[in-house]
Amino acid sequence: MDNLLKHHTNFKFGGPAKKIITAKSEAELIGALADLKFKKTKYYILGGGTNIIANDKGYDGVIVKIATGNLKISGKKIICEAGLPLGKLVSAANSAGLSGLETLAGIPGTVGGAIYGNAGAYGRKISEFLKKVKIFDGKNSRWLPQTSCGFKYRESVFSAKGGPASGGKKKPWVILSASFKLIKGDAKKLIKKSREIIKIREKKYKPNLRCAGSIFKNVLVEGGKIPAGSLLESIGAKGMRIGGVYVPHQHANLIINNGRGKAADAKKLIDILKKKVYREYGIRLEEEVQYLGF
Repeated sequence: MDNLLKHHTNFKFGGPAKKIITAKSEAELIGALADLKFKKTKYYILGGGTNIIANDKGYDGVIVKIATGNLKISGKKIICEAGLPLGKLVSAANSAGLSGLETLAGIPGTVGGAIYGNAGAYGRKISEFLKKVKIFDGKNSRWLPQTSCGFKYRESVFSAKGGPASGGKKKPWVILSASFKLIKGDAKKLIKKSREIIKIREKKYKPNLRCAGSIFKNVLVEGGKIPAGSLLESIGAKGMRIGGVYVPHQHANLIINNGRGKAADAKKLIDILKKKVYREYGIRLEEEVQYLGF
């Protein structure tokens, strides 16, 4: 595959990167990162590319795509590598009769990406059953206990940009593997539950849609959350469009690329939506999507 970022992201935006390194093993990944660090080369870590808005002008550095995927089950414990698709982890846990991850069915992307953003759905978060995370800190690889990962709503020590979870700054750590401890359950019931959730998700996110799922995080308030989709719907977001990028009528917290859209248009539309919500409610929406090359 060529170096065009649009071929590595769900949104299908993005021009060329200088180089794309696909690491299929932990050793390859650590070797590539150590080499880039030694050469002081600019790089960006990419998992499944599911929530990335990549610049159409491209990225003037190296993309390191994590494609590791080993998984091992022992009793109630699962250890898997960061590049494993999250769906495969959920399916393996369900089939083994291990409960805790079944509500994460249908969330796209990799296990590493899900941990990075503390992905969750239907009242569950991936961090709940996570025991430890193996990371590469630029010099060594080591295991971190879950309590050292600073998990908050859609945030972790790996993603926080100066927030409280990171102790003031984002940690330059790369997730290599994860260890989960789950609860014994009934495999048939778990599989059924995940299938039901996937059906619900597919009504909102049609398969192969050029989008990144929810654009904005829900708003945390005392006693719960305000759905970002409700705020966006109330300011007339549905149907808004710039070029080939638009907010669909079925859900106000989605942005879709019709195939002719530009990343710059998506960013512009996101900025307009944020301003409208702020003017109406005094609330600053925060993106779930990540920008690459801007």
